[in-house]
Amino acid sequence: MIRFETERLIVRPYEKTDLEEYHKMLSDKKNLYYIDDIITKTMEDAEKSLIEAIELMENGKARRFAITLKDCREIIGATGYDITDVTPLGRIGHMGWFILPEYQNKGYITEATKRVLDYAFKDDNCIRITTGCYRENIPTQRVMEKVGFRQEAERIEAQYHDGVMKDRLDYAINKKTAATLPFF
Repeated sequence: MIRFETERLIVRPYEKTDLEEYHKMLSDKKNLYYIDDIITKTMEDAEKSLIEAIELMENGKARRFAITLKDCREIIGATGYDITDVTPLGRIGHMGWFILPEYQNKGYITEATKRVLDYAFKDDNCIRITTGCYRENIPTQRVMEKVGFRQEAERIEAQYHDGVMKDRLDYAINKKTAATLPFF
């Protein structure tokens, strides 16, 4: 089982017993404003999503993790990546994360995501991880840059969101770049 400990966190795969906390995170429309396609409206929706996350992990198609506080084991967020391609050189993934509002701006996402990226490049045969966000989502841009992602593209009015077309920023990090960062 893949499980990580950092200074303040335990980052671990989801379990079926996480359903209530999982639904709490995924039903928060304000918190998931920028990733509204994963919002769950009912406990049944959350259960389907949770089972899918567990199965993707078991089948090696994704690495999706609950972020919990060490002292109380409460789930406060999520981080991870889906495997989008497998090449002769290694895996390519697409990463995402979110955290409950009361735990934002405390460095938890940065701490957990650094550890997951370390695993991706050192132990999971990943050679490249991509991510992205809307231009207006400054907190996510900051996390991407703190963990080593570099902006590769800007797409003007590329995606419809909340009634308007919005600009998107595409970021990526590769294994060679990650190896030069002090925290890897």
